[in-house]
Amino acid sequence: MRKSALNLFTSLFTVLIITIPAFVSILNNNYFTMHDDQHIARLYLLVTGIQQGSLFPRWVDMLGFGHGYPLFNFYPPLIYYVSSIFYFLGFSLIWSIKLMIISGFLLSATGVYLLIKKMIGRLPAILGSTVYTYFLYHSITVYVRGALAEFFTLAVLPFVFLGLYKLSQKVNWQNSIFLAVSFALLILTHPLIAFPSIIFIGLFFIFLFIKNHDKLRLSLFSIAGGILSLGLSAFFWLPSMIERKFTFVDNILTKELANYQDHYVFLSQLWYSPWGYGGSTKGLSDGMTFQLGKVPILLIVLSLIFGILYLFKRKRIDGILKTYLFILFSLFVSLFMMTEYSSFIWNGISFLWYIQFPWRFLTFVDLFIAIISAYFIYFFKELTETFIKKYSDLLVGLVVAGVVASMVVKYYPYFKPQKFISTNDSKRTNFKEIAWRISSTSYEFVPNSVKTMKTGLGTTTLAIKENELTKDPAEIKAGDAKLTVIKNLFEIKEFGVAAVIPSVFQLNTYNFPGWQAKLDGKEVKIDDNNDLKLINVQVPAGDHVLSFVFKNTLVRTLSNYISAVSLAIVLSYLLTSLSKKNK
Repeated sequence: MRKSALNLFTSLFTVLIITIPAFVSILNNNYFTMHDDQHIARLYLLVTGIQQGSLFPRWVDMLGFGHGYPLFNFYPPLIYYVSSIFYFLGFSLIWSIKLMIISGFLLSATGVYLLIKKMIGRLPAILGSTVYTYFLYHSITVYVRGALAEFFTLAVLPFVFLGLYKLSQKVNWQNSIFLAVSFALLILTHPLIAFPSIIFIGLFFIFLFIKNHDKLRLSLFSIAGGILSLGLSAFFWLPSMIERKFTFVDNILTKELANYQDHYVFLSQLWYSPWGYGGSTKGLSDGMTFQLGKVPILLIVLSLIFGILYLFKRKRIDGILKTYLFILFSLFVSLFMMTEYSSFIWNGISFLWYIQFPWRFLTFVDLFIAIISAYFIYFFKELTETFIKKYSDLLVGLVVAGVVASMVVKYYPYFKPQKFISTNDSKRTNFKEIAWRISSTSYEFVPNSVKTMKTGLGTTTLAIKENELTKDPAEIKAGDAKLTVIKNLFEIKEFGVAAVIPSVFQLNTYNFPGWQAKLDGKEVKIDDNNDLKLINVQVPAGDHVLSFVFKNTLVRTLSNYISAVSLAIVLSYLLTSLSKKNK
C-alpha cells in the first residue's frame, strides 16, 4: 500500500514538474493580451457581489455600458469562483486569474494521468499527460483566445471520463457521485463544451456497457449520476437555458461573425496552419493555428503500427485493443465534426450553433490524442517484454523520456502570450474600463429589446456612445424632485425621493425579469418604454423611499431548490461514508 502511494506521488510529482514550462511565462507581475479580455472585470464583479452578501450574484453592475446585466445567470461561473479563492486568500485580481490558469494546467495534467493510469498504466499515463498538456490548442485557449472557461474544461473533462470508467470497473454510489460531481463541474465550467461532450460520454458509456457483466446496475448508477449532475448544476443551466430568450444571446452567438458555417477547419490545416495570435475567419486565412502538431501525429501513426504488431502477437482483438479502437473512433468523430463534411449534422441540430466554432471540438481531439499516444507506449512495452525482455524497462523508459522531452522542447515556446501589459487591479476595474471597453466586447446578456445599431463591419452593437455613459445610479427624468442614495448594491437599491411635484424616477439599470420596485413598501409598476429599456417609476409629490430588488423568478427559485436537494444528497452520502470509516 505504501509503495503504491509512493509510486503515485512520484508519478504525479513528475507530471506536475513536466507541466511547469506550460505556464512559466506568466510568472511575473504583468498581465497579458488575449482575445477575450473580460476576466479581471468579471472576477471583480463576482467578488464584489459576494462581499455584498450574495453567494451567487446573478446580476452585476457596470457591465452593459454601465447599466448592468445578469452576467452569472448566463455565463458559467466556475473559473471565477476558483479565482475568487485566491483573491480571498489575499492575492490581487490579476494574480488570482493567473493562479486559476496555473491550477487549470496542473489539474488537466493530473486528470489525464489518473485516467490513463487507470486504463493502461503509469508510464503511458506520464506520456499521455505530457501530450495533453502541450497540445497546441491548450495554449491557444489561454494565450491566444483567452477563452479561460473553455481552457478549464480541459482540466475537468478527464475526470468525467475517469468517473465513468471507474463506475464501469466498480458499480457503487461512490463512483456514481464522482461522475455526477465531475460532470456538474463541467457544466459550470462551460456548458457549450459540456453539451457536445455528451456525444463522447454517451459513446463511452455504450462501449463500457457492452463490455460490462452487470449491465443493469451500471445503467442505473450511470443514469443516477447523470441526473444528479444535472441537479447539482441546475441553479445555473436551467435559468440560463429558459431565460436566454430575454437577451441578445440568440442574435449574437449564432449569427454574424460567430456563424458556425464560417469556421469549419480544412483538412490541410490539421497538418499545418501557421501559428498566430489572430482570430478565426472564413476559409484558410485564419490568424490562429488548428494544426494537431507533428509529434502528436507521429504518435498516432506509431500507435497504429505497434497496435497492429500487438494484434499479431495476441492473435485476437482483446479488451485493450477494443478500447484503443474506440478511442481512435472517438478521435475520428471529433475531427470529422470540425470539418465541413459534418455540415449536415450542424445544419440539422440547431443547438450546436451555440458552439459557434466547429474547431472547438479540438478540446476532445486533445483528450483522445493523449490517450492514443499513451497506447503507443503500452503496445511498445508489451512487444519489448516479449522479444527483448532484458532491456524492456530501459527501452520503454528511454522512449517515454524522449517523447516527453520532444513535446516539451518543441511546443513550450508556443505557451506564452503575444504581449505583456503593465497594469494593476485599479486600472482594470475602474468605471470607464468596465462600462465602456469591456462592455464593448461582450453584451450578449443585455435585454434584447434595447436599441441597437450596425457597426462599420456590419455587426450589431448597442446604440450607446461613450459620452452617454453615466456613473449615476439614478436620475429624475421628469418633474421636480431631489434624490439621495441610501443603498446601491448590485441586487438591492434604495433611494430617498423628495418630490415637489409628481415626477418620473429613472433607475439607470436595464429592466429584466426579476426586478421589482417598491414605493414606501408597496410594489409599484415599472415602465421601461424607452430606447435602453431602463427602469422608470412614477413618484407622487412628497417624501418617499423607493427601493428596487432583483428577485428570483420562478425558474431561478425552482433551480436553486433542485441544486440544494442534490447537494444535500451528495453531502449526506459523504458524511455517511466518513462515519462508517471512523467506526
